[in-house]
Formats: sequence, C-alpha cells, structure tokens
Amino acid sequence: MKIALYFHRFTAKSCAFLSIVLLISTAPALAYQQEQSQQSEIRYIDRSKGERNIAIPLYSPETDHVQQITQPSGGALLWRIEQPESSNIKSSYIFGTIHIDDERVMEIPDNLLHRLIAADTLMLELELNDGGSVDLLRKMLFTDGRNLTQVIGEQSFKDVSKALIESGNQLPIDVLTLLKPWAAMLLLIKPENKSGTFLDKKLAQLARNAGVRVQGLETVSEQLSVFDDIEIDDQVSLLHSAMDTLDEKDQAYQQMLDAYLSGDLAELVNVSDSQLPKDQRLANMINTKLITERNQLMLNRMQEHLLAGNTFIAIGALHLAGEQGLLEKLRTAGYRLTRIGLYE
Repeated sequence: MKIALYFHRFTAKSCAFLSIVLLISTAPALAYQQEQSQQSEIRYIDRSKGERNIAIPLYSPETDHVQQITQPSGGALLWRIEQPESSNIKSSYIFGTIHIDDERVMEIPDNLLHRLIAADTLMLELELNDGGSVDLLRKMLFTDGRNLTQVIGEQSFKDVSKALIESGNQLPIDVLTLLKPWAAMLLLIKPENKSGTFLDKKLAQLARNAGVRVQGLETVSEQLSVFDDIEIDDQVSLLHSAMDTLDEKDQAYQQMLDAYLSGDLAELVNVSDSQLPKDQRLANMINTKLITERNQLMLNRMQEHLLAGNTFIAIGALHLAGEQGLLEKLRTAGYRLTRIGLYE
C-alpha cells in the first residue's frame, strides 16, 4: 500500500516515519570525527566498512564549471534552486531522499556531497536527534484505558502480534497490547534496518561535521500527529489494509528501491500509486495528510532560508513529485529549478 512507501521516506519522506522509529535506535553505524569547517577536507569513520577513515575534500560548487546534462538517468534526485531576479544570491539545492540504509543508497555521489558540505544550512524533514523519543512512545501507546485488543478484536490482535514478531519487532507484551492501531501499522510496514542509521541521518552527520547548520522542517510531534489525529476507525482500517498487503511489501519495496537508484522520480511515483489503499476515501485522506498538507507547511518554513541562499534541503523523494509536489510549488513561487546531472 502507498502508506508503506511513504513510511520508507517519511522522517519523515516524508519516512518519513522510519526516521521517527529510528529515533530510539541505539546502534548507529557511523561515527564522525569533528573537524573545523575552515579546513580543506573533513574526515569520518565508517564503522559499517571496517573503520575506514575517509577524507572528503571541501570546495565551493559555485566556482565549479557546470556542464548541462539533459538526461539525468541514474543520477541523484537533486535540483538546483535559483532566484532569477537575485543573481547575487547563492543557489540552493533540494534532494529527494529515501529513509533506508541500503548500502547503494548510502553511497553519496560526489556532486551531491560537495554541495551539501558547502551549504550554510541543511534542512531535513525532521532534525534528527534523540530528543523526540519520549514523545514518540507517548504518542504510540494508549493512555486512556483502551488497548489494541479492545479496538481491533481478539483474533485480529493475535494476527497482528504474530505478524509483528515475524517481522522482527520483539515488543514486550505489555507494550504491544497498548499500541495504537497506527503505531502497529507503522511497525509492520517499516523496512528492515540492520545498521541503525539511514540516508537522512548520514547527511545530517556529514553536515554537522563540516560545520553546516542542521534544521528540521517539522517537529516530532507534528509528524506523529499526522497519524495520531486520524479517527480510530480509520486507523483500524489502515491496520487491516497493511495486514492484507504484507505479502506484497517486499516486492513493492524492491520496485521502489530500483526506481530510486535509477533516479527515476516518475517511476517512483508509479510504484507508490500502485500501492494505494483500495478504499478511495482512505487513499485520498492519506495523500492529503502525508503529502499535500505537509508539502505546503514545509514550503512555508524553507522560504526564509531559500531567500538567503546556499541552503541544502533533503526531503523524502515522493514530496517532490506532482502538481502538489515541492518542485512544482517552488516553480510556482518564482524559483528556477534545474535537475543536476550525474557528473555535474
């Protein structure tokens, strides 16, 4: 279902709820050495690859020769943002992410990395730190005397519990019984994560290491409220829908990953659309809450930094596409956008 694909990238992509779940992760794969941003390079240790100490040269992309490439196939989902009437302001960039730890995704292209570490500000869907863990747990659990068995029925609870265990969610029974339907759904559809990190988190660590200011476009509470504000009956329907499509999850995930790695935003959207809930009302509601409303909020919050220039925005890829996507919204707001080619 489409929710599963949103979850992969919702803070998050838009992963946007994966990033929320990973707030409570305790085993990050990357540890970075602190260096001064004035130096000619930054270094970091990648523990997932044998403690390699990797040096990354710093330079300003504004002074680099730009070669126009009309076919960006295979390149990162990266666009330059310019203000036509303000040529003295440095360009900003917007990058479509996917909130997973696949090693191919985690290999950041040089043309993207150099622009990231030369920026003044990195804006993510969510500022990634541990401060939201308590809010996360409070929102996920019933605190009003209800429990999941009462809400979805005893047999459905047994089925959900079994599915959660089989998917690697080893929750204590006293926690599992208090999960809200939306929380159980998100835990069911989240992709496997072995490293404790993901692309957005790596970008944030690299940026901080280079002295780039990191800010979030949304708060943990705002992201959680997207689902927590849904009526309980609709939460239950979404949970049942997730259970009905669990067998399709791995295939949809692979299709989504292939589209992302090929740099094909249109195909990524097609895969997402093919996984829409069958209930059109629920599908429209999820699309409005997860995409349309959040896109407008994030556009409003990034405007000040875009006007200042030299801002790097990293956001779930599905937030970029379509008439209500951020690329179109930025164009409508008067910015000029150019896709960055693979070797540009």
